Amino acid sequence: MIRNGSLLLISLFSQIFIEWTHEDERLTNNPNQDSSRTQEDALHPQAFDSSSSANQSNEKLLMILNMNSGLAPYSHEFQRSSLDPQILSGFISAMTSFMGLVTGKQQSSWKTVFGSDSVILVVAGKWTYGVLAVTRETNEARSMLIRVTSEFEDCFEVFKNSDGIEGSAFREFDQFARMVFVDERVTSRTLVMKRPELRTLTSLFDLPSTTYTMSKMLFNYRAELSVQEIAEFQSLPIEEVVEHVSNAFWKKAVYLKFVPADDDLLILSEGASTILFHKSNPLSLADKSVKVIALFDGRTKLLDFMKNLNHIEKKTLLDDLGNLVNRGYIQRISEEHRLILQNECILSALLSKGSLLVGRKRIIVLFDIISEDGRTQHPWINRIMITDGMQSYCIFEHNSNLDILNDIIDTLEYFIEELKQRFSRLLGRHTLDRLFHGIKTSCIKSWFPHRSDVGA
Repeated sequence: MIRNGSLLLISLFSQIFIEWTHEDERLTNNPNQDSSRTQEDALHPQAFDSSSSANQSNEKLLMILNMNSGLAPYSHEFQRSSLDPQILSGFISAMTSFMGLVTGKQQSSWKTVFGSDSVILVVAGKWTYGVLAVTRETNEARSMLIRVTSEFEDCFEVFKNSDGIEGSAFREFDQFARMVFVDERVTSRTLVMKRPELRTLTSLFDLPSTTYTMSKMLFNYRAELSVQEIAEFQSLPIEEVVEHVSNAFWKKAVYLKFVPADDDLLILSEGASTILFHKSNPLSLADKSVKVIALFDGRTKLLDFMKNLNHIEKKTLLDDLGNLVNRGYIQRISEEHRLILQNECILSALLSKGSLLVGRKRIIVLFDIISEDGRTQHPWINRIMITDGMQSYCIFEHNSNLDILNDIIDTLEYFIEELKQRFSRLLGRHTLDRLFHGIKTSCIKSWFPHRSDVGA
């Protein structure tokens, strides 16, 4: 159990930058600080030691803090670091109290930035704070933190006024946290690397069979293998290898390099372009890699960007991307971003089917009516477009914060529901329900191929 540290942590405030993302306000105790210095520090060659970057994930520490007791009943370290969960717990409590005094209300989302390589993300639930320490902030990381925090509150609400939760109550939740942060990101290309300091696995796993399986995977082959290679060498299904590898990473038995899959949708993290496209090329990226990275739009699958690359260029690109994902410069789009794409897919399919059934002109009239009626309640409706081919999309920035992405999701869902109501009068409820079910199922499979329950 982690208890609050001393309120003397307030003395740290002079060293940090605090962003209240919910209200887009900024507070700094050193307004005269030269921002160019931070960029120069970030571009220093020592900041990009490729030998170490592949061995560390962007995530450092996950923690759930109880607002009522001031305790952190759950924490997980992704890597060994100087971050002390006990001190961090006290710091978060002190910061939330401080901001409450300043603003008069609880902030739903904020972060602290230490130097150029440490960020602490905080999201507020109903009775907990989710805390995630990372190297660089990404929407993907914040989205995963929100999912895990929400799940914790659902699982342990009965204990929210308790001093602590003892025993094995966290075992299933710990597995859920691992699934969100690791399992869903591990692909056949993920590289598994031995930890050179690790001599035995005996004390890391609960079952002897797991220890035996991981020993065979790690100690009989070269220092670096992909999940696909392990599956082939061990004659095991990919799914089983993913399970073992994720568990080993969670137990800090291996390092992982999260090399993206063909169907991953990638974007640059906030502020990453300054470094990725700097003329000094501090990351030593291949020219072809930089060219491909510049095209990432959060809509196009990685496979489509690699079609014109030869074998060596493709191998180099994937290696560069693995390093960049691990360091937080490149990210997969968040679940919220995918929901936008899913809803655009549904809306486009409804418009396209509708144009075949009732005519293109009538559909355009309906589109304009719904847009006009919803402008006041849903301002993002002004950025929903329709093409001559009856395809619809919303214009938004890749790195929009999650509050904005959720507003866009709500707007698209409003548009879809309004369109369904009008179609129902034109086509009949039974025909519409059958049509919509097929469209939604197809769009979920397209944008959530590994999680068909999302949006259902």
